[in-house]
Amino acid sequence: MSCDKLNTILLGGRKGKDGKYPVQREILFSPVGRLVADALPEQCELVYVRQQSEHELEGIPSLVCPDDADFTQMLSTAIDGMEGDVMVLSTPMPEVVAEEYQSVMALHKKSQNTVTMLTCGAMADHWHCAVYRVEVLREILSHHPMSLTQSIGIANEISAKTESCRTESHIAVYTACDAYRAQKTLQRRINGSLMDQGINILDPEYTYVSPYSEIGYDTTILPGSMIKPGSKVGSSCIIGPNTILEGAVIGDGTNVNSSQVYESSVGRNATVGPFAYIRPGCDVGDNTRIGDFVELKKAHIGNDTKVSHLTYIGDATVGERVNFGCGTVVVNYDGYVKSQTIIGDDCFIGCNTNLVAPVNVGNRVLTAAGTTVTKDVPDGAMAVARARQENKEGWNDRRRRMHGQDK
Repeated sequence: MSCDKLNTILLGGRKGKDGKYPVQREILFSPVGRLVADALPEQCELVYVRQQSEHELEGIPSLVCPDDADFTQMLSTAIDGMEGDVMVLSTPMPEVVAEEYQSVMALHKKSQNTVTMLTCGAMADHWHCAVYRVEVLREILSHHPMSLTQSIGIANEISAKTESCRTESHIAVYTACDAYRAQKTLQRRINGSLMDQGINILDPEYTYVSPYSEIGYDTTILPGSMIKPGSKVGSSCIIGPNTILEGAVIGDGTNVNSSQVYESSVGRNATVGPFAYIRPGCDVGDNTRIGDFVELKKAHIGNDTKVSHLTYIGDATVGERVNFGCGTVVVNYDGYVKSQTIIGDDCFIGCNTNLVAPVNVGNRVLTAAGTTVTKDVPDGAMAVARARQENKEGWNDRRRRMHGQDK
């Protein structure tokens, strides 16, 4: 069986009081069913048998049954046309690892059982999966069992050859509380493994890392950080505290402090935050500075560019060695259309500049503080667009006296 494909069926389980199915509950930002599927040995050919109101699990083929289908109906649908052996996964236990599945599969093949169970913990009826001969499973289903436990009881009643492979205790996920308890176990397992690989985690109890992320050597993760699926963090980075990365690619030596980065990349030796928000579709270069209360959206930021504070850049391409003053806004949306802004290299964008898209700003341009740019600016120019200042002497002193205030 180590080489042959094994038909494997994942059942969604019964809907909880909160309306969620066990396989759909999230642990470390991924559905339980996804974690279970990826823990299976590669020879398991998995199909997800779900009720109509359940969501699909991405990348896993599924069979759909009516919402009122019970255990027997769902299994009968799944094994229609099957031969040989089939492994049935009932209430999911996301802590079970591939080696434990391998052990029950190997025992089934070696002993030539008709039913072989994986017994988790000291309880003899604490089962997560069982391997059946298909013809025996069909006979069992003719007695209409309502659960994996009942199916195994029927197997004993019809004198099928059964045997258990015992493993350590695991948590069966039925409710949100079960999912939380299982998550704590996986959290400790993942964070411990990361620390063994040379990654510094200051407080593992308050650090949440998806198993579908990558973190480089000598990176430090500070408390309150959430590294979600698809994130890749380089070496010698500092992530956190209180940082969210989702689908983010972070280069070596970069510091992301109390900020959020979604489906974007940040280059090497950059600093992000505190309180920066990098939305999907951004590409931030090397040696950059994305400072406090800066928001980026679909923006390309060139190497050595500094966006230090209180700035919004959306739908823009920014060159290298550009400096943004405080309060700059790329005005990318007119209420109907989002337009592009292009800024060249070596520009100095003064404080409180508005760049009204679509607009092109050339290389080596300076915009005066308070300027609203509505026309293209050529290379090497200074853009000034503001009313000329006029001082009316004594005006405010007269106003104060009118309101009974001394000079």
